[in-house]
Amino acid sequence: MRIALRTSGGRGEYEVAGSHESIRVHDVFNRQVVLELLPGVRFPTNNFIRHTQGKPRIRLLDPYSDSHAYLILAAILLLPKPKREIGATPGGKIQIYKDNFSVMSIPFDVVELTDTEIVVSPTQMVLSNSTFDSVRLDVIERLRIVMSCWDAASKQSSSIAGALVQHKNAFNSYNAKEVIAAAESIRLSNIEPDDPLRHITKSLNLPNLDELMWLGIHATETEEVMALGEENLEELKEAARNRIKVWQQVALRGAAGAKFSTEVRQAYNHTCLFTGMRLPKTPMTGSSGVDAAHILPWAEYDLNSISNGICLSKLCHWAFDAGILQLTFNKHSSNYELELSSAALAAESVGLLKLDGLKELQGVVSTSLLPKDRANWPNPSFLKVYNEALNF
Repeated sequence: MRIALRTSGGRGEYEVAGSHESIRVHDVFNRQVVLELLPGVRFPTNNFIRHTQGKPRIRLLDPYSDSHAYLILAAILLLPKPKREIGATPGGKIQIYKDNFSVMSIPFDVVELTDTEIVVSPTQMVLSNSTFDSVRLDVIERLRIVMSCWDAASKQSSSIAGALVQHKNAFNSYNAKEVIAAAESIRLSNIEPDDPLRHITKSLNLPNLDELMWLGIHATETEEVMALGEENLEELKEAARNRIKVWQQVALRGAAGAKFSTEVRQAYNHTCLFTGMRLPKTPMTGSSGVDAAHILPWAEYDLNSISNGICLSKLCHWAFDAGILQLTFNKHSSNYELELSSAALAAESVGLLKLDGLKELQGVVSTSLLPKDRANWPNPSFLKVYNEALNF
């Protein structure tokens, strides 16, 4: 599904279009749009999907104090402020400057649908101008750069660093209004007309990584832009798997990732939770036989918490990441349970896999294999989100 700008009628109207599995537009009327940028990091927008003039229009709860979802997302990602009136933007080759572009489309995955909310995970933003020259922005790629800037700002004392700390704090409190205010302060500090994030990376002296060159923005053809509105089940599953991988890559960066790896293996006494095999590094082996596997990189302060990890042998780590072995929490019995996924069993039935050794691991996981401190046990909420993303 996607949030789309309909350009007729002056300023244009934002609507919801497309579908997600069995969810259609008529299923999401009168729901508030909630943006989920990382697992569990949810921004209520006060944007509601209303059936207006026969269309699924997005309407603000309070037009005088609320902002459209596209403005909230632009502020989170530290884009220049986009213009809603696409006809008033300059033509020709698109320039990502203030008021020089509009947000034409925001493709998203539906994370959760309740009676009052539709929680969406934006994957991309299509930016365009009056002559419909377009670029595609990768949301997670851009957010990863923003997070790198937050980390660098925490170690500096400049005015731009202070503004970035305010932006990070607003993000971590899920406060859309504060994020917009912090982003505007950062935009105003940029004396150049271009992308504020480019100004920030230069001011903080971040290394010239390849990913910083484009700041998450990629050229795209018109046909690609149109295709962003077309969804099918296999593409949605692949998008969810890729999102999980990117979240995990975010968690693995830097010293915090190394600390996480050490702490998880120590909490589990270098023992694989699935097999019970203890495989520490020894003078004979030279390396450890177990890994600290992330479930999900959660919000900023729990990104590398022990409860978001499990200690697994190399084989079990691969099987867990591949969605072959599935760890769940049974809230009725308060047990962790291990089973082979239906996808893995289907692959075995046609001769693609042979799972005899892994089948023996299925069943209730012994609490003796879990960390002594119960607070470090795998967080059931993290497992639920992970399993739903890989197997929905």
